[in-house]
This record gives sequence, structure tokens and C-alpha cells, in this order.
Amino acid sequence: MRHLLFAFGALVLAQPAPAQDITDDVAYVLRCHFSRSCSGGGCGEENHDILLEVEGAGATLRDETQELALSGGIDTATGQVSFVSEPADNASYFVSVFEEGGALMTTHTQAEGKPLGITFDGACWEDS
Repeated sequence: MRHLLFAFGALVLAQPAPAQDITDDVAYVLRCHFSRSCSGGGCGEENHDILLEVEGAGATLRDETQELALSGGIDTATGQVSFVSEPADNASYFVSVFEEGGALMTTHTQAEGKPLGITFDGACWEDS
């Protein structure tokens, strides 16, 4: 019991870890190409392109079928850019672009009344 109290006390008194510096003062456009998608049924080839227009803590995702507002930002410590959409029409999107240009986009939706997650992987680069 004494060890549990000591561990709890140490946990309560521990200083919180410093938060990552997330900045929202950048504006640029990323062009992304996703070449593979995976869902509960496995993975397959994909040919999906999006445009990610980043402005501060917001972004607009555009593809051939939609224009979607996202919120998020860039982690200046890692160079990772992450944005998420508000759920709408039974779907939500999460896009993450890593410093080296690798990218993931995840769609959360429903199919036949059951939850479905689809992950796309590919690459993004700054559009000039």
C-alpha cells in the first residue's frame, strides 16, 4: 500500500511535460497523391489526388468531388502538419503530412450501417 501511495504522490507532484510548439502562422498549398488505400478488407492500389490549401490553423481539402474545411496546424518541432475535419454527412477526415513528405489521410464513415475506416498513404509536396 505504501508503494501505491508513493507512486500516486509522485504522479501528482510530477511537472507536466512541455507542450510541442504548434504554430498557426503559415500559408501555403500542398499537392498530395495517394497511391494505396487500406480498410478492414485489406489494402489495394489507389490513384487519389488532393490539394491542401493551408492558412494558419485552418486548411481546405479539395479533390474532384469535394471542398472540405479542416482545422489543425504544424508542429514546428517535428515538421508534421495535421488537420482534421468536423464530422459531416456521416464522415470525417484526418490528414497528416510528415517533414519528409510522406502523407496519410484517414476517412471515418459508415457502410451499410457499420463503421468503416479507410487509410490512404502517399506523398505531398509544396505546390509552386
